[in-house]
Amino acid sequence: MSIPFEDLPADRQKMTFKTYRDFARKYWGESSLPDGVYARSKIYNNFALMLADQCPWHITVKAGNKEHIYFGPLVIQMRECLLDIKETTPFVSLESKVAKFKRFPGTAIQESLVNAVMHFDPSLGQDIVIEYTEDLMTIRSPGGVKERPEMDRMYSTVPRNAKTSMLLQNLGYAKMIGRGMGLIRGCYCTSGLIPVVISGSDDFSIQLPSLDNTAKTVTQGTDIVLEYLRVNRNGNVLEISRQLMMSVHRVRSIFDILETDGKILTMGIGAKRTAFYIRSERTQNLELPELGIIQIRLSAPVPAC
Repeated sequence: MSIPFEDLPADRQKMTFKTYRDFARKYWGESSLPDGVYARSKIYNNFALMLADQCPWHITVKAGNKEHIYFGPLVIQMRECLLDIKETTPFVSLESKVAKFKRFPGTAIQESLVNAVMHFDPSLGQDIVIEYTEDLMTIRSPGGVKERPEMDRMYSTVPRNAKTSMLLQNLGYAKMIGRGMGLIRGCYCTSGLIPVVISGSDDFSIQLPSLDNTAKTVTQGTDIVLEYLRVNRNGNVLEISRQLMMSVHRVRSIFDILETDGKILTMGIGAKRTAFYIRSERTQNLELPELGIIQIRLSAPVPAC
């Protein structure tokens, strides 16, 4: 059984922890390092290096032609990044809503970044990167996922960086280990937009659409319903409405569009109207992005975003 990268001796042994100790003193009232920072007697491991002032892993934020790189202990980089994004993300007005909302839900951003830190592969020596425009925020974590997503899970209940994960839990993050996608999805439950997880061999990313991206609402909703039907072969209006958190009226409209385009065949009426996916030569070899939420079968709690 291979030793987790966090537990291996760090290549760099000369390190300081002033930033982390100052933070811990303010947060817990004491400045000691957490347990598990030694690979063996007096030899720091990579978990210690993640907490050091000299931490070689960074969170990089890119917005347009601007780029900001965070330095210092990784968990503090994450906290500072979340605060900065919260302050700079504007409020937007949504159709038929009186209250204003943040363009990107804060809960979704936090859960996505926490998962990126818990699951990234530090042995690759690459940064966690956040890129965003007015329409889309992508949080990319180096290192492919250890397990495929199933149901409402964010890939795996066993994070790649277990000690970092425990520290994040002690700081009040990662309260629902293994239920990350449910929290993220819940932030979009009434918007008609769907966050997407794309996984590969080298990295995985979470794409968060902006709440005021009305143009994407229609096209993405159609694509998501079609992918659901492709995976599950068929489904009725009420079933898809519940599982994808769309209104019954919207699912009916999407059925009409897809049937007109010759992509599905429907039978029945009303909420029991059932659609059947039509497999064509053109779609047999079509590779669509892996949509983690398609496999959800249970409704998730809706957080206050």
